[in-house]
Amino acid sequence: MIRGLGRNFYFYWASRGVSKLGSALTMVALPLLVFNLSGSPALTSLMVVADTTPMILFGMVGGAVGDMWPRRTIMVLADICSALALFSIVACSWLGELSVAVVLVAGFISQTGEAMYDGANWGATPALVKRDSLDRANGLVWGTQSLMEFAGPGLVGMLLVVMSPSQVVLFDVISFAASAVLVRAVSTTMSDRTSSQTARIRNIPHEIANGLRYLRSQAGLTQLVGVGTAGSAAVGAMFGILVPWAVEGLDVPSSGWMFSVMMASWSLGATVGAFATGRMRAGERAIFVTRRLTFVASLCCFALVVVTAWWVAAAILIAYLFCHTAQYMSVITLRQRIVPSSYLSRVNAASRVVSYGVGTVGGAALGGYLASRFGYPAVLSFAGVLHLSSCLISWSPKLSALERKAQAEFTSTV
Repeated sequence: MIRGLGRNFYFYWASRGVSKLGSALTMVALPLLVFNLSGSPALTSLMVVADTTPMILFGMVGGAVGDMWPRRTIMVLADICSALALFSIVACSWLGELSVAVVLVAGFISQTGEAMYDGANWGATPALVKRDSLDRANGLVWGTQSLMEFAGPGLVGMLLVVMSPSQVVLFDVISFAASAVLVRAVSTTMSDRTSSQTARIRNIPHEIANGLRYLRSQAGLTQLVGVGTAGSAAVGAMFGILVPWAVEGLDVPSSGWMFSVMMASWSLGATVGAFATGRMRAGERAIFVTRRLTFVASLCCFALVVVTAWWVAAAILIAYLFCHTAQYMSVITLRQRIVPSSYLSRVNAASRVVSYGVGTVGGAALGGYLASRFGYPAVLSFAGVLHLSSCLISWSPKLSALERKAQAEFTSTV
């Protein structure tokens, strides 16, 4: 699975792994730092807002810039921006001037850099590997990222025994710097040279509008966004209640090995699903895979409604995240196969902003409301219905035609 993808891809793959491990550390360290400084749950929750808002605000900008200028340059500058923002936390801590405002602003700027990196990142893998290797490459990148996110929280727990949260943040500063060096080592700009040169004279809003027009004009791509948005809303609703449902609904103690297993089951399913995508070559039959895995994901949600044993719930969660991640990755690969390089960053960024902003955030908010009014079974049932909706959308004839088109283009290039 690893061999034959090329030196440039290995530099890029290493950069994603290093960066994601650092980000997994700060995902825990920054909220803890805010809480230690303020003692306020409300201010701590603002850290989540600071983490999520930049993708919604700047995701489309990142996609446009990723199509207009050399992606390698954008990714390096974004890494440096994130590193400097987080280093301000470390520096203020050393000087004894650290405050909640510093942490929140630094977190926001760092995530803005991530949003710009993410926009360019969508076009990186197709520029580094052959189209028939996209499944393997995406599986390695996303599987490694999921593995780092799985390992990060546990590693934070060990680091916090011997150092403060602000010192843990220094590891993410180093990871961003290392990522910048690794990306710079890639010998290609990872961009369509013609589009990069001709697009410089146009403004970013115009380029965003062009990308949205292309997305709407291509039969099937809009339906893919619908599939992703419904699935992301379901996952957002599930993740939003994961901790209280485990503690109150399944009687899992809020600390100890049982709680750790429940939380780890989420990341484990996602990790296995991402790595399996490459082996299954799911991108070559993305719609076929989507129809089946979204249906199985809905069955997992409905099964969780009646489950009372925590270990059974953990096993179902692994299967659930496997299905969702494998389906999600197959759709990403399909888009990378059929969308021209000159539009790739914008189309993928637009899809992510909608599925993440409307889907994940909206699903989490609605899931919280349903849990407070009707209980956890209502949220689990709601997630099941959303996955069924995603499954129904995937049966659109336009998506069947899109898959046949992608398979025909793939066959003609092999």
